[in-house]
Amino acid sequence: MTPRKRLLKAFNFEEVRPTPYTIWFDHQTMEKLNSYYGGTAWREHIEDHILRIIVKWEPKEILGDGLYRDIHGSIWQSGEPAHIVKPALELPSVRGFSIPDYIPFLRNSKTPSTTQHEQLPSLGYEDARRKIEAEKENRLVILQYGFGLFECGWMMRGYENLFVDLLEEPYFCHQLFDMLLERHLQIVDALLELPCDGIIFVDDYGDQRGVIVGPELWRRFIAPRLSKLYERVHRSGRLVFQHSCGNVFDIVPDLIACGLDVLQSLQPEAMPIYELKKLYGKDLRFWGGLGTQRLLPMGTPDEIRSEVRRLRREMGAGGGYCFSSSKPIMKDVPVENAAAFIEETLSCGF
Repeated sequence: MTPRKRLLKAFNFEEVRPTPYTIWFDHQTMEKLNSYYGGTAWREHIEDHILRIIVKWEPKEILGDGLYRDIHGSIWQSGEPAHIVKPALELPSVRGFSIPDYIPFLRNSKTPSTTQHEQLPSLGYEDARRKIEAEKENRLVILQYGFGLFECGWMMRGYENLFVDLLEEPYFCHQLFDMLLERHLQIVDALLELPCDGIIFVDDYGDQRGVIVGPELWRRFIAPRLSKLYERVHRSGRLVFQHSCGNVFDIVPDLIACGLDVLQSLQPEAMPIYELKKLYGKDLRFWGGLGTQRLLPMGTPDEIRSEVRRLRREMGAGGGYCFSSSKPIMKDVPVENAAAFIEETLSCGF
């Protein structure tokens, strides 16, 4: 049985053993593992059940001195992380403002000359089509197109500014999110012309404590529009995935009501993932769950192996689960810990 067929059975809430999985890591971790194993042959044993392709399209206007302007007009300073120097909307008004048509940029997008590891490839539109055609019989293929409505909103207005606007300028916020929704529906329609299995929406709604703007404001401004995006994907018969970092526990029932099929990331440092499975495991599929803030960088190999087994055993019970780390294995993870994670994941147990 191919990884694709095994995962589809699991996502149909059939218990599948060993539990389907994905493994992802950054370049520096990959190089450390190459040295640890004495070559690259170890990678041939990994059979990711999901191929997640980033369709790279957002243009940047380079301004010099590390500054660039994004498609909406916000000016950014490059760095780790980049930060806004001047938002596109300095006042809470869309009068005289329009969002450029994304579609020409999307359809004409090219694969960057420097790409990420092939586990999470960043490709232009037509290269994404070819990659899907080559992989779709073996793995579940999903597409990612960029930032979601919430993140695009604060990137256009400024982080703190938008939060104030949600309380003091609700009419403006509704206008802004409606404009973004129209553009995002267009880009989803264009991506659904590709033979993918689903779309993953990327929007970080949570921090370590809970929903960043609180559940009520999220329900008021984001949920109704998210439902329309999800519905557009379902209309084509595809799956809806949602990535969100942080603690989104309080809005999981809302995400289900919006039509979400698969919730991805599942940071155990931020929310009780086993409780999520207990409460919502019959209505929602999960992907992720192994901690990258504490366990992978600071735990022992034995602790990592134990948690991998528990996640695959308990989260995989009854299906509806794809095991993975909540974020990529980063450079701060000791190579022995990374190896323990990979070896336990590839074992024949749960």
